[in-house]
Amino acid sequence: MTPSEGGAFGIRGWTGSLKLWMALLVIVHAVGLTGVVLLDANLILDLTVVNLLLTALVVLGFGHADDAWRWALTAYITYAVEVVGVQTGFPFGDYQYGKRLGPVLYDTPPMIGVLWLLTLMGSLYWADRWAPNKEGKDRGVARAAIAASLMVAFDVVLEPVAIRTTFWTWAGDAIPVWNYVSWWLIAFALAWAWRKAHTFRTNRAAGLLLILQTAFFIGLYLLPWKS
Repeated sequence: MTPSEGGAFGIRGWTGSLKLWMALLVIVHAVGLTGVVLLDANLILDLTVVNLLLTALVVLGFGHADDAWRWALTAYITYAVEVVGVQTGFPFGDYQYGKRLGPVLYDTPPMIGVLWLLTLMGSLYWADRWAPNKEGKDRGVARAAIAASLMVAFDVVLEPVAIRTTFWTWAGDAIPVWNYVSWWLIAFALAWAWRKAHTFRTNRAAGLLLILQTAFFIGLYLLPWKS
């Protein structure tokens, strides 16, 4: 039995209910956006790491333990790529991280690997809905392409807000095209590698989280902030 069948981390009953934990994700993001607009943007944004840890706990709680090594490897690979990017400017461009994503190691917050993981899982969930296997035909390449494209679309939404929140900054305030190309290629490679990992493609909490995060960042972009 997978945790998603038995509840969060396999817990039965209402405390492990998927609907309950998905509702919590909705509430957390709604309260966060309201707080930025009406209360204190700096206070709310300083809690970004707490939010990422909470959402990761919920999403991974509805995954299967057999995929734990894939979670860890995905977070590690993407964090390592980001370290190379910060240190060399390749493959994303010349950028630096601020302090709002938590402690840094080699000038890069390890939490960025968690963000990559959550976004990839959410993108694969929707890719699987749109390109499921049919009549025994594996559509893993199509799903990987869709997932990578969704991740780039998410990054397009995220970038202007990330700069304003000082999650990271770009040299010359210019986001290079190679940033998006590299995001697509890395996301495609990971999505294709995990094309047969069932719970990467069926995690409803991850699918909801991708929608909530996208809406949250669009709201931050469009709405005024309370300072």
